[in-house]
Order: sequence, then C-alpha cells, then structure tokens
Amino acid sequence: MLAAFLLVGCAVTADGAEKADNEGPAGFGTAKDADRPNVVLILTDDLAYDDLSPAMLEQMPNLRRELVEGGTTFENSFVTNSLCCPSRATTLRGQYAHNHQVLSNGPPLGGAEKFRFLGHEDSTFATWLQEDGYRTAFFGKYLNGYYGDLVPPGWDEWYGINGNFLSNSLNENGVTIGYDPDRYHLDDVLSDKASDYVERTAGADPPFFTTDRPFLMWLGTKAPHQPATPAPRHADELKDLELPRSPSFNEEDVRDKPRWVQDNQPLGPDQVAYMQELHRKRLQSMLAVDDMVGDLTDSLRRSGELDNTYIFFTSDNGFHLGQHRLGAGKWTAYEEDIRVPLMVRGPGVPEGKKLPHMVLNNDLAPTFTDLAGVDPPDFVDGRSLAPLLDETPTPEEDWRQRFLVEAVAERGNVPRPPFVDESQVAPALTGDPLPNDWRKTSSGRADSSEEWGRPWLKALRTENYLYVFYRTGERELYDLRKDPYQLDNIYDSAPEKLTRWLEAKLAVLNQCETDNCRAAEGGRPETGEAPAGETRRG
Repeated sequence: MLAAFLLVGCAVTADGAEKADNEGPAGFGTAKDADRPNVVLILTDDLAYDDLSPAMLEQMPNLRRELVEGGTTFENSFVTNSLCCPSRATTLRGQYAHNHQVLSNGPPLGGAEKFRFLGHEDSTFATWLQEDGYRTAFFGKYLNGYYGDLVPPGWDEWYGINGNFLSNSLNENGVTIGYDPDRYHLDDVLSDKASDYVERTAGADPPFFTTDRPFLMWLGTKAPHQPATPAPRHADELKDLELPRSPSFNEEDVRDKPRWVQDNQPLGPDQVAYMQELHRKRLQSMLAVDDMVGDLTDSLRRSGELDNTYIFFTSDNGFHLGQHRLGAGKWTAYEEDIRVPLMVRGPGVPEGKKLPHMVLNNDLAPTFTDLAGVDPPDFVDGRSLAPLLDETPTPEEDWRQRFLVEAVAERGNVPRPPFVDESQVAPALTGDPLPNDWRKTSSGRADSSEEWGRPWLKALRTENYLYVFYRTGERELYDLRKDPYQLDNIYDSAPEKLTRWLEAKLAVLNQCETDNCRAAEGGRPETGEAPAGETRRG
C-alpha cells in the first residue's frame, strides 16, 4: 500500500502541474493549490463593536496597521444570536440558529455536546476545505462545553481550550496539557503556537505534496471574556480608561421597555465601579490580542505567505455594560450585543476602506468556501462576502437589507441563565468581592416562568429600524436614524403601515431556510411599496 502511495505521488510530480490539477487525488498538492489563498479567522470572545473605538485602536498598533489600515472594515457587521455557542455554531455552518438548533451554551439546548449529537461537526467549513485539499489548524476556544481528548472532524492540527472559560488547559491533538496561569498567559500560548504553525508549514509537504497547499486557521482568543485577565506585561496599562457612558447608560426612564428591563433598578455606585474595572480589564486583555495579530502577520511575512492570506478579525457577539440598566452580559437584540467588529485583509482587498453593507456571522462559512473555490452545502443560509472584497463591491442597494436576530432558549429546559453569577464565584474570577446582589439588580430578576433576565425573542434589524417581538407579547421598535441608542420605544405610536410591514418581514425570516433566507433578507428590488421611512431596497 505504501509503495502504491509513493508511486501516485511520483506520478503527480512527473506528469506536471496541468495533469496534477486535473487528475491529482484529493488531499494531494496540485497546481490549483498553488493559486488558492490561505484563510485565517481570528475570533475574539465578547468583543463589542464600540470596544474598538478610534482612541482604543491607537493603543493597538498592530490591529490598526495590519487590519484597519491594511484592509477593509465593515461598519455594519452583526451576529444573529448574541450568545457564544449559538453564534459559533452559526460561524461554523453558515446557518441561522433556528436551522442548526444550537440554542444555548449548554445541554440540552446547546453547547458542544448538542452540536456533536446533531452531527454538525461532520459538516463545517473546516471539513469542506479539508476535503478539498486544505491543511487545517485550530487554536483556542471552540464551542462552550468542549472538553476531553476528542478532536473534532475537519482539523489536521488541534489546540483547543479544554474546559470552561477559566481553563488554562489545551487539548493538543488529543493530549491535554495544562499551562500554569502564573507562568503562561493562554492567549500568548495560542499566539506562539499559531505563529509557529505558519512558519513550520510554509512550503510544500514532502514527499507526497509537490506544491504549497493552502491552510485554513481558526485562532480563537479568550479575550476579552470575563474574567478578562490581562497579560502581566499589560497589567498597568490603560489606567486612565473610563467606562463609556452613552445616552443609554443607566437609562433614566425605562417605562417604555419590556418588563424584563423595567424590573431593573438604576445602577448603584458599587455596580458602576465594578463595571468600570471590568471595562478596563477587558481592553487590557485585548492588548495581548493586538500582540497576537502582530506576531501572526510577522510570521506570515517571513514565510512569504502574507500576500496570499485572507485574515478575518471579528467576535462571536457584542457585550453590554450598563446600557439600559443592564449589567455585564449579552444575548439581547440591542445594538451593543449584536453589532461586532469585522476587519478583513487579503489579496485584492482594498486598504483603509470602510463599507456600510450589512454583513453577518452567517456569511463567514460561505465566504471561506468561495475564496477557496469550494462549493458549500445546500443548507447554508448566509452569503459570500467575496463580492465586497475588491475595488468594486456590490452596490449597497443590491446587498442584504434586513436580517433576523434570535434568542430563543426557554427557561423550562435550561436550569440557569447562561452568564456567570459573580456574586457567588467572585474570588475565582477576579479576586475581588462584589456588592451583594449586584447581578440580580443589574441584569434583571427571574420573576416569571418565561423570563430569567433575558426572555425569548425574535427581532428584525433593518437599515433604519430594530423591531423586537417577545413571547410575552411585548414589542419594541426603534427608529435608528433618530434614536441610535434605542431610548424611545415607538411601537405603540408608529404608523400601522410600518409595524405591519416589519411584522410581515419578520414572519418570513422567522423560520426561513437557505435561498429563502437570502431572498427574505432582500438585496434586489421587490414589487410593492415600502412603508414611510424605510428605503425601498428590497
């Protein structure tokens, strides 16, 4: 068998590039491989769009130089479920949560176990590219609840965080290795391993591969997820950083909000002080990610791979910190939670450009396949971003005009909220005691059978509006042109024509699949009149 394998490899070499491209067996280096780009996804954890303000980017020279100035920034990038595991499942498969059915961070409705149980690990963007000849490597956080020695399908090399967000252990190709947190900052460990991978795998893989096969890399950081531990070298940085206080911070009047928001008391001084410190730690922890970007791009330059590599930098969800009286968390439809940064650099990608198109984490998987010349499965709901990554992007009016936001796990099946109760485990997280009941008063009380701080919701986000429907029957509607901070819920006073139009669009997206999702999101002119205040774009 080995002799036959060697003969096949020799035949590919002897017959030349053209025959190898046409006849080379799957997994072998071919002329086609030499032309295909590398793809790198850097996925941060809980990084909100506003966390990377222009002032903050001045403190992150590598992100600014390599990705913002060296690539294209999407100013309207969103996630369709603003919770870690459902969002990551969407990233892996390009589906809305109602289609992949990973609805929470842990079983029975979510987590890595459910993703595996449903067979989803057998078909992700990693398996699609690997089956078409790509080398694949994973570093960092995978899906919530991942632990053990199992390496998911699709990954040639695997260095996954083994355990929860406090873990400092990696499953390294099936062997768990713990890293002393007093000696090793885990995002630095991941950075070193990713940079080493680039340099040691550059070039062809002898003896069987005759060209430099492209690689796919997922680099998932711990930062800036709580407890947001900065690298020791950054512990004294950003001392003067202030907690942002937008008009929605500690919102004064929430009588027009749904009951789960009304139940929150105004934030007290102790809560604000805690959030101030958490905000500083979150962005301190991001300084190691900035170093990671610099080290990775340096390695790509040294190996001669940078000019043929697409780098996507984004987050699994946003994060609220005091807006609308809410404490530290996510999983709402508010802008702080669904809007995330997205920067892309790569071959032909314009440098220093900003695009207004609405793009989603649903789009990452089909984008990676498109760039690799691979056909995605029929179940994908998202659309490729490749038409936006050159000097003549698809016109905004021909692009997506609306999308669905979901947060639909129910209390009856989930024993507790998918956030940490710091009032009980503060020493393990931060070393600092917290005020009594701070979480209860800042994130909403679980007073009813339907709600535990964030109830079941479906929402429609358009260019101009956010419309939210709750299972309780409550609704929110915001005109984002006049009210970008979502202070004035106008549902009861809005024209009936507008509310009926938004409800109809939401109904179509609610259980959409594949082509129907893309059609329901718009992008080409439709017949029918748009309601007043909503541009007719589809």
